[in-house]
Amino acid sequence: MELQWLEDFLEIAATRNFSTAATARNISQPAFSRRIKSLENWIGADLIDRSTYPVQLTRAGTMFLPGCQRLVREAYRLRTDCRNVAGESSAMLTFTSLHTLAMYFFPKWIGSPLISRLPLRTSMHAADFLESIDHLCSGQCDFAITYVHPDGPPVLEGGPFESLQIGKDRLILVSGTDENGRPLFDIDVPESTEIPYLAYSWSDGYIGKLATLIQSRWRRPLNLSTVYQSGLADGLKHMAVAGRGVAWLPQICVAEAMRQGRLAQIGGPQMSLEMEIRIFRRAGPGSPDSDGLWQHLKQCAALPQYKSGFDVDIDAA
Repeated sequence: MELQWLEDFLEIAATRNFSTAATARNISQPAFSRRIKSLENWIGADLIDRSTYPVQLTRAGTMFLPGCQRLVREAYRLRTDCRNVAGESSAMLTFTSLHTLAMYFFPKWIGSPLISRLPLRTSMHAADFLESIDHLCSGQCDFAITYVHPDGPPVLEGGPFESLQIGKDRLILVSGTDENGRPLFDIDVPESTEIPYLAYSWSDGYIGKLATLIQSRWRRPLNLSTVYQSGLADGLKHMAVAGRGVAWLPQICVAEAMRQGRLAQIGGPQMSLEMEIRIFRRAGPGSPDSDGLWQHLKQCAALPQYKSGFDVDIDAA
């Protein structure tokens, strides 16, 4: 039995979609399916009911899930403890972040003048919202970076955590464009007109919940017809560029496609929402390197040029 099999199972349990889970695990779908089958063979029971769409956990899978989560957490916690004892990880800061922020925000932020002056060695694990929070709670990372909005689901409120705003982004509604750069779809259409919708594939995703919040602002219920689902904003972006429908996406993710005229914002400001980008860590003393970075971030927050985070230029992302 391999640890990666357990992580694969947690991914399919979260997404309920083999293709989405395989993409998140950065392997092909056939290879992902083989690893899930290897885990089932080792367990001696089917864990996934493949006869339904989306797939569901079997009774054995439901029973296995909480224990699997504990095993993975303990394995990484034990690894961290051993590395700390051996002194091998003292100079490596570990981050967990949403895929979008890991791809489009983190490289620019860590390379910004305020941060790049520090002699940091960093490691990034890209994950969905719940996994990012779980990694921080279980001690698998030093810092978690995620979106936060006051009207969105609470993020680590009331626990032993502290946070700082390090940037901002907007969630906007976009459509692919025709040869003249005009949107292929719009939401200001007769109520009976179905609008092809590119949706996030799990109900507990943070951005998906914010998209639902934005929809309630429109003057009447939107007649959205889901034609595609993905757990990754990048997957939805590529489908939107291909002209398959409309999607709510972080502006930092679609800025380049919009500059190139392949995507256009629709719905106006009413159908968008500003989000904070915040970095979280467990309260109390940490490693010398993590404490040093945190104190540096707090000092930067007091600088006159510091506005609402490190203000990575979204339009230049």
